[in-house]
Amino acid sequence: MEVTVVLFATLMRYHPQGEKNKPITMELPEGATINDLIERLGIGENEAKQAFIRHKSRPFDYKLEEGDRVAIFPPVAGG
Repeated sequence: MEVTVVLFATLMRYHPQGEKNKPITMELPEGATINDLIERLGIGENEAKQAFIRHKSRPFDYKLEEGDRVAIFPPVAGG
């Protein structure tokens, strides 16, 4: 199945082609989860904090569907 991924803030460094502000199109097996996607991108376990699909926050064990657009964010820092 094909999904589109958008990485934000410090996670942009994980873009496979180094194109920080461009979406990534990825092929994943049926039944893949957001965790599988994060692992495939090489993002560390504590580096991704939230994922949104269809404008809703989803748990990382959420099963992806064909055509999903996944936005992944790191923890928020600052003050």
